[in-house]
Amino acid sequence: MPKHAYYIKGMHCASCEVLIEKELLEISGIAFADASLARGAVNIEYSEEKPSIDKLNKIFKKSGYVFSEQPFKEQNKNNGYLGSLVVALLVIGAFLAIAKLGLASFISLNSQSSLPAFFIFGLIAGVSSCAALIGGLVLSLSKQWIEDYGKNGTLFERIKPHFLFNLGRIISFSLLGALLGFLGEKFRISSSVTSVLVLFVSAIMLLLALQMLGIKAFNRFRVALPKRLSGRFIKEKPGGKTAPLVIGFLTFLLPCGFTVVAEGAAVLSGSPARGLMILFLFVLGTMLPLLAIGFSSAKFLSNQHLSEKFLKVAGILIIFFVIYNINFQFGIGRYISENWQGKTGINNSQSKTEAPAKNRQLIKAVYTGLADIQPNSFVVKKGQLVRFEVEVKDNGYGCMSTIMIPGLWDRPLALRKGKTLIMEFTPGKTGSYEITCAMGVPRGILEVIN
Repeated sequence: MPKHAYYIKGMHCASCEVLIEKELLEISGIAFADASLARGAVNIEYSEEKPSIDKLNKIFKKSGYVFSEQPFKEQNKNNGYLGSLVVALLVIGAFLAIAKLGLASFISLNSQSSLPAFFIFGLIAGVSSCAALIGGLVLSLSKQWIEDYGKNGTLFERIKPHFLFNLGRIISFSLLGALLGFLGEKFRISSSVTSVLVLFVSAIMLLLALQMLGIKAFNRFRVALPKRLSGRFIKEKPGGKTAPLVIGFLTFLLPCGFTVVAEGAAVLSGSPARGLMILFLFVLGTMLPLLAIGFSSAKFLSNQHLSEKFLKVAGILIIFFVIYNINFQFGIGRYISENWQGKTGINNSQSKTEAPAKNRQLIKAVYTGLADIQPNSFVVKKGQLVRFEVEVKDNGYGCMSTIMIPGLWDRPLALRKGKTLIMEFTPGKTGSYEITCAMGVPRGILEVIN
């Protein structure tokens, strides 16, 4: 049987291979098709006359693929990168500004807080650390979802996988909330499991980001099901695809600091019904920002003119989110900072001199991975030196691996097993001050009185 190779322009992901092969096999006379993203080409076997370039380009025009008998010339895309970099930097700047505001510190949460407070808490999470981890995951999968659900379909069809993704999150978090409320303090996802999953997901996101940026060396690595299986999914109607639902369901294994706080409240509620409602409303709050991310990706990727630019912007953002998540998960930035401070003789973790006991207020807490800091509520007097000691019995992890008191102690201290962290400060104003992590997630309260 005769064979022939065509060169293709416009392929971006592994799903493109399956879609092109499926479309070619529907052409009369073509018995075999094998598309390759890495080569930017497709090999066919045919029993009748081979299809002409004009015929193929007409068939694939709507999908955005262009066929040729000769390899396409490499185009200089540097101009596109510059514009994409500027847009990405603006988005990153806005994200960091929101994270720096510490909006979560304005909400004091515990197991007895009103249920609507957890919805607002979820909204804040959705535009900060959850946007970095889960939003980055959504961006990295958007291209494949667009191809799977019909690039030329209605807007609802293109956004449908994002609704399924968030539906999966709602189901899993609600079930988890009920389980946490039932089991109380006996259940908690291991921090080591979370760390491994974050590394795995980050590696996949990084690979997809590099492919989005058009770095051909990474196109040889497939992040997809085997073609025999993915081909069956592609042939299904959009309503039959469940992959986004399953991925969304599994995201409860990737908690950010905000999620840990909500899960802790569900645990301490001691009630399956209240635990379910706490995490249901929390994840419902995160859904709105995540849907906004999904809507924008569906809108831009469906436009052939904007698609390539959007992919570059998304690729840069995903690389930033990967670095951001790994830094907060493993405290790389803090580790470098602490080692630099040690070499230069700087020590920010505690005072070298202690004020006489009679002239200071001493408050103490113990940190464990299960219960966070206990006790987590303190009352001190204005104008008198306070010495706050935190005995660390477990390593902190993720964005909850630091502790600070914005307005009183603004330098995040790392929670490392075996250490006793010391913060000394003199409150100048009365009022309530949140004890938080570096991301502003609340973990306690310090009340200053006259």
